[in-house]
Parts: sequence; C-alpha cells; structure tokens
Amino acid sequence: MFSSLLLSLISLSVVVAATPSAPTVTLTARKGSTLRPRRGLARPVSEPLLDQFNGTDLQWFGNISFGTPPQTFGVVFDTGSFDAEIPGIQCGASCVNQHQFNFTASSTFVNLNKTGEIDFATGGGDFESLQVLEVNDTMTLLGIATPDTTFFLITNQTAGFFNDPYDGIVGMGFQPEGGIFPAMRKAGLPALFSMFLTPHTVGNAELTLGGVDDSKLNGKEPVFSSILPPTDQTNFWSLGTSHIQVNNGSVAQDLFEGLQMVFDSGTSNIVMPTNLTVAMYALISPDIKPFGKLGAFGFPCDKIDTLPAVITFTFPSTTGAPFNLTIPSEELNVGPLLEDPSTCQTLINALDEGVGIIGGSLLKHYYSIWDVDNARMGFVANGF
Repeated sequence: MFSSLLLSLISLSVVVAATPSAPTVTLTARKGSTLRPRRGLARPVSEPLLDQFNGTDLQWFGNISFGTPPQTFGVVFDTGSFDAEIPGIQCGASCVNQHQFNFTASSTFVNLNKTGEIDFATGGGDFESLQVLEVNDTMTLLGIATPDTTFFLITNQTAGFFNDPYDGIVGMGFQPEGGIFPAMRKAGLPALFSMFLTPHTVGNAELTLGGVDDSKLNGKEPVFSSILPPTDQTNFWSLGTSHIQVNNGSVAQDLFEGLQMVFDSGTSNIVMPTNLTVAMYALISPDIKPFGKLGAFGFPCDKIDTLPAVITFTFPSTTGAPFNLTIPSEELNVGPLLEDPSTCQTLINALDEGVGIIGGSLLKHYYSIWDVDNARMGFVANGF
C-alpha cells in the first residue's frame, strides 16, 4: 500500500509556473560503446532523458513500458520513491495530455481492486493529488522485463499535473529486493544504475542500467559513500553529512548531526528542517524571507542573482577520506513565484519531517552512481 507521507515528501517538486503543453517526443534506447560492464555479466544499457525546464530544471524523464504487448510511457525516474504511477484510460479528461494505459489490451493485466490517493507537495506552498488504482502487470525498462509488478493507474489528477510533458513516475528508491532490481540481476546485470542529469543548456542527460558510462567520468574514478542503514522512518538513498558550509561560513553541527540526507532525483531543489534552513539562509542574506504554506522562501527577483550562495556538503567516503559535493550560486534562484512575480523562490525549502532532501540542483552537477548491491552511492563532478 501507500507510504503516502514519505512519498509526498520525497517526491516534492517546485512548481514555478504553468508548463505549456509539450509535443510528443520519441526516446530511443541505445547501447553506449563506452559503458563499463562487469566481467561475465550482460552489457549495461542506456537511454536519453529529456529535461522539463520551466524557469529552472524541474524533472528529467525517459521511456518505460507496461503490459503485454508493451505500452510505452514517459516517466520521471524518481530515486526518492518506490512505486510507479501512470495514467489509465479511466483517467479521462484530466489526463488528456498524457498517454493512458489501456488495461483491456494487456494479456497479463491483473486488477488488485485497491484504490487510494497520493498527495505531492509543491514547493510553492500547495498540494497536488492523484486518485489511483492498484494493479499488477509486466514492467519493461530498456529491454529488461519485470513480470508481476505492482503499480498504480492514475484514475484522476488535479490540475497541476495536467500539462506535464511526461506521463508518470517510476520509483527507483533503495529497495534491494524490489522494483526492477531483481530483474536486472536475472538479466545478468548488477543492481546498479547511473544518472547523468544535466542543465537544459547542456542536454544529453542519460540513464544507464547495470553499469557506468566511462565517457561521463572525465578520466576520474568515482568517489563512493555508503548509504545509511534503513530505519523505521527511512529506507532511502541517504548519506550522513559531517559538515555544511554556505559561502565562507560553517553551519553549526548540532543543527544537522544525525540528519539523513536523502538524494532524490524527483525533487528539483533541496529541503531541510526549518532551523537548518534558517541557519543556511542567514549565511546568504538576512533578507531571504518565508513565503507560502509549505516552507518556501523568497527574495526580490531584481536582486537575487547578485547573491553568492555556494552550498557545500561533506560526506564520508568508503576509502575514509571525506569528500565535498557543491551546489553553485546560480541554483539559488528557482524562479518567480506565481503569487508574486516580483519575488523569486529560493533554493532551500523548510519542512520538518526528520530528513534532509538533496535534489536536482546538486545532482545535475555530478555524474551519480546508485549501487544497490553494495549499498553505496558514487559521484564524479560533471565536466561541462
């Protein structure tokens, strides 16, 4: 069933303005000649990802199929959630801009007859909701089929999803025995994937299953950090930070000590507990103020690009030497707020749910490796 609280939290994305309808885009899976396989295993496979840009980079999405024969959908590959949601033909007018799964055309479809609602927080201070039906069918990603996969058909959705250029979401959260990972092992691949998330000005974003694309490493070896053990509250791609620096100032350690930092490709900005958010903003500008109901902050648009806002997180590596991951100043400006176009939303949202969330604002500056089998994450700075 649904882990709705954490799903809505970890799938938080920032809505800056209404996204215009996008044309249908065909994505073609491809095999890269520079992919690094492991000895004795099948070759990794990759596909390009498209970037939803709406004043800032919001989501990266690509193709996946459901059913027999396969029906293809564009989805966000979301490392901060575990379930898949795609529109069904029951969704009708509220999903008219998305592809809709025709369950009557699939010979392997099973209706589990469970319904529910999933709420998604938006950084602008509101919620969007999906009405869903729990079902079972075959899921196929880059030629790797996972039979008997439980997912959700969207039967209705609120207006915020109406013009999304993708159809749904597929969770890529840390679940060693769930999702697509058992099927990857059966196909001879390690349960590992890599993401090349890039700014819209760079393009060529990519998802790789079962290996690492050496062409993205810039001649460097990745640095790895072990993910934190699951707790009753979290079972995510989480690392623990030992130091947070904003510009030239350090944040007091007692504000983040023991806090799990969840890496979430489905979130565009970063989200921290309120006291930590306030402390980080204090090192950028005292004039950044709360705006909205769900922890959004804002600053005058005509001044925001003059603010230095370099944010660096320090993490332990598997070799013992700590390493830094940095968000540059240009990520501070998320874009004008709908309620007040003269005020621009700033990067950090405040939300007191016991974890921190690090999203695309950092991930698009690093090639990231998500290693389920070894419970670790790897990073190499992008060379663009």
